[in-house]
Amino acid sequence: MTPPHSRTGSALLSALWIIAVLAVMVLSFSFEAHQQAGINVYVRERNRVNRLVEPGRILGETILLGYGEAKEWNEDEDPTDLDEEDRWYKEKRDLKFRTCCKIGPILMDEDDPDSGTVTVEIELANSGASNGINVNELFSGGDQNYVLRWQMILRNAGIDEELEVEVKDADGRSSKRHNLMNHLIACWNDWRDEDDNVSAGPITNDPDIESESDDGAESKWYEEYDETMEKEARGREEREAAKEDRRRPRNGSIPDIKELGYIRGFRDFPAILTGGLLHPDEDESEENPRLKGIVDLLGTTGSSKITITPTTTIDQLMTIPGIFPEGDDDDDREDSMLLAQSILDALKVKPEDYDVDETRDWWPYKDWGDLCQRVADVADTNIQIGDEAQQYIEWQPSDTSVFKMKISCESMGMTREVNCKCYVKDKKVRYIEWRED
Repeated sequence: MTPPHSRTGSALLSALWIIAVLAVMVLSFSFEAHQQAGINVYVRERNRVNRLVEPGRILGETILLGYGEAKEWNEDEDPTDLDEEDRWYKEKRDLKFRTCCKIGPILMDEDDPDSGTVTVEIELANSGASNGINVNELFSGGDQNYVLRWQMILRNAGIDEELEVEVKDADGRSSKRHNLMNHLIACWNDWRDEDDNVSAGPITNDPDIESESDDGAESKWYEEYDETMEKEARGREEREAAKEDRRRPRNGSIPDIKELGYIRGFRDFPAILTGGLLHPDEDESEENPRLKGIVDLLGTTGSSKITITPTTTIDQLMTIPGIFPEGDDDDDREDSMLLAQSILDALKVKPEDYDVDETRDWWPYKDWGDLCQRVADVADTNIQIGDEAQQYIEWQPSDTSVFKMKISCESMGMTREVNCKCYVKDKKVRYIEWRED
């Protein structure tokens, strides 16, 4: 028979075990409830911050649809009256005359500090250091001076107009020397135009530069090239990779600047796009120059014109006829770079012959006469801007302008960002790119 005190001890021990188990269960349930509550809060706030994107989009479209009617700053204006007429007149004016604007951060509900904020930033896509020149316009069916523009772009990158390179045929068995500029321009033109005729090199005004009838490359060349790559592939994986790399001329606008890397000439010398030695395995020389790379100068939307703002680069300005020297003289090139720098410097000099908003730190050019006068006042060179430059400069956003818009949302420490590109047509904002974080 078990002694009474032993039974009492067993019951106490069992009770303690039960209490411990119940405590663990309670803690588990409590932790799970706390975790679920946190998840619910996260989901609620995430949904809230996601919903802020739509108000941000509407705010951006309000500015984009109305900026064209914005009036220029006037020293006699009454900001209070203007604000009553149009809550966003400042932002619309900034976009029209400064090619960029910022809205917010705006609290969605003034009575609720936790309602979240929205910030919208808009800028002209071809006013800054990237997406400056629409490459899709630089072909025989677009800009009538496309050859000259390409020469300037490539020359500024470090490619001499007389530089020749050895280029392999599609089958890889033989090669031929081509003038590099001719080769690149012709291959791009064949990729972009709508016919299937191989282009000759377009640079024909210089007797020292030979143009070949097969400087370019159409579908037949790419078919032979792909067949050669597949035959030379070792193993199944390489053959599959070669098949996936098959490309044919677009015969139209390219959607992504990276597509240049598939085009004959550019694919053979990738440093033309990204920078570096033309032939990376050889020492630097006149035949193997170090290039700056052109990919950052080009985009695939908007205009081939440039709107001059403080974020415009000298490299962009050096692609404009009338600024870039057409000859090879190094002194002329140095003077042209000084001229380009003067164009940027003059933006920061307060004009004296028209009403000036004193709150600004730079003043856009109004027109051609304004540009020439203000540059002449600050230039350290006697070189004049050529009249041909007029057709490549935009003074304000136009019907062909593409804008970059960034919508930033914040709620309870959570953020959401949307980056998009858009343009205005028929009184509607049309989106050509939309990326969410």
